[in-house]
Amino acid sequence: MTTHEQPAASSSSPSSGTAPTRRPERLRRTRTAAAVVAAIIGGVITYLALGNVIPGGGSLLTLAPAHVWAHYGPQIVLASVAAVLLCIPLWRAGRRRVLRSVAVGLAAVALIASTTITGMIVQSAYAAGGSIDLVRAVTMSTSTEGPDDVTSYVTVDGEAQQARIYEPEGGAEGAPVMMFIHGGGWYMGAAADVDSIVRSYATQGFYVISVDYRLADADTATWDTAPADVACALSWTVQRAAAAGADTERLTVLGDSAGGHLSLLLGWSAAEGAAASSCGAQAEVPVPDAVIASYPVGDLTYTYENGAAPLGVDPREFTRFFLGGEPTAFPERLRAVSPATYLSADVPPTLVLQPERDDFIPAEGNYRLVEQAQQAGADVTIARVPFAWHGFDGDPGSIGGQLKTTVVVNWLDGYGLAP
Repeated sequence: MTTHEQPAASSSSPSSGTAPTRRPERLRRTRTAAAVVAAIIGGVITYLALGNVIPGGGSLLTLAPAHVWAHYGPQIVLASVAAVLLCIPLWRAGRRRVLRSVAVGLAAVALIASTTITGMIVQSAYAAGGSIDLVRAVTMSTSTEGPDDVTSYVTVDGEAQQARIYEPEGGAEGAPVMMFIHGGGWYMGAAADVDSIVRSYATQGFYVISVDYRLADADTATWDTAPADVACALSWTVQRAAAAGADTERLTVLGDSAGGHLSLLLGWSAAEGAAASSCGAQAEVPVPDAVIASYPVGDLTYTYENGAAPLGVDPREFTRFFLGGEPTAFPERLRAVSPATYLSADVPPTLVLQPERDDFIPAEGNYRLVEQAQQAGADVTIARVPFAWHGFDGDPGSIGGQLKTTVVVNWLDGYGLAP
């Protein structure tokens, strides 16, 4: 009988246990890495959420939590969802209990907090009459189209002041008119810097003119010239809009920050017949039908005494530039440029959009101004934006930008001033 021996398996055979051994090891490393990433994402988002319970005071540690939500809330929610999903492989494997618990805990807190905060901002938009397109908020799609025309409305001190004109898609005929005043602490910024914001109103059907004005510096106070420039610009805006066929009987002045202050000052002083113009004494300053101010310097003294400077831009400094010195040193100048000076029941309907976390131009100063205006019988409304800081509307496609635009348009519609 012949015996056939089977060849012994070689220990060096590629089919031995090497590959299977490596595969589980790679899988374990991947699960661990995913959990670490989830923990990092969850930790950062938890910090951004919990930072809102800490008083501001101008700290950089509280600036990010106050700043990001109105800009990137939906994206942060999606990042939180991703963190939760990254935890699943390690959780199912039942390994690395400490890492697993930390990652899952932080991801869960991040998801709950981000959803809650973003939801509250969206809810505030609807409560104020606005709306939010969440798909657009995620993509942050925004028109980059510039003005339809660039010209100047006046030349003073040898300097031409620019006017940038934005027409609605259907043309100017019959469109309501809006004049926009940029911010920048009265000493920086330009109409050219806010094209996308201004274009968003033209897209809604407004005929919009965005204007420059003389800026202050350490040697040149503009407490009298900047208000006179925007008063001149309003007269010019009405003339230009009428020539284009727009409806000058529906006239709104809108501004942000220092531009918000100039908007309040212009609209309220014009109603009292006290607005001086750099166009000359012969130029009548029209009274706008509505005034809108976003995070304005409504109370200069309160801002000077309490404004924070987390980014090195100091409210004390630019207030001194504007007035020519400290507010207490120039009481007559302060009175002349304080919107409250011109308060009466006759001021145009006014909307103030106020981010609640703003400590740069402190929200409390504007709360006080609005309360004072309402007590004087003025038709002044405030729309508060939770978890938001100065410039929350910088990108028109973000939830903050959409909140502002839609609230403004719907508020104006209530007075018959919208397209």
